[in-house]
Amino acid sequence: MSDPDSVAKRLGIEKGENGFDLNRQSLLAGIGGPLGIAEAILPATLFSIVFAITGEAIAAVGVAAVSSALFIAIRLGQRKSLVQAIVGAAAIAFAAFLALRNGGQAADYFVPGFFTNGAYALAFLVSVLIRRPVMGYLAQLLFGLADWRSNKAVFSRLRTVTLVWVGFFLARLAVQLPLYFSGQVELLAASRVVMGAPAYAGLLALTWILLRRIANPIDGRLEG
Repeated sequence: MSDPDSVAKRLGIEKGENGFDLNRQSLLAGIGGPLGIAEAILPATLFSIVFAITGEAIAAVGVAAVSSALFIAIRLGQRKSLVQAIVGAAAIAFAAFLALRNGGQAADYFVPGFFTNGAYALAFLVSVLIRRPVMGYLAQLLFGLADWRSNKAVFSRLRTVTLVWVGFFLARLAVQLPLYFSGQVELLAASRVVMGAPAYAGLLALTWILLRRIANPIDGRLEG
């Protein structure tokens, strides 16, 4: 986290004359803007619809993969990062392989997401266990809260905010893994939509408010 501007941008926070701030426009940009939201929602939605109608994994995975590939092509056309496009294409290919391989099933298309959420949950949890909560460094980066580790009350609050993120990733797994193992593919796809961009946007807004109140108890509201 050496570049405050780039980190803030990924979190949907913009830098203004009075420092970093979060508003509805920057929050929308932080979750990818309209294109990013569509990219997060549409493939899983199409997957669910096609699978519900046809019951065929090949058709459902194919439609979802094509829609995801289309978004990658759009990003390339907009001259977005080539690395991001390559990573996205590799993720689509891997997910499709899992679902369509011998012995695979339609729900396997969502397996990579389980590992991603598990990895993030573990990383954030480890940061708490070694007393280096991620959100402490974020607060230091954005608000200059340099003494957060020596202030017990502040440290405790930042640890709690970090655990909120752990809970977010674990909640995804707690909802989606039972659906996966019970073969409820349509519900699994629907949960990916609901717990994707909309839930993430809410988490970003909550995190910003909590961190700002920790850094400055007088201020900490989501601006219009």
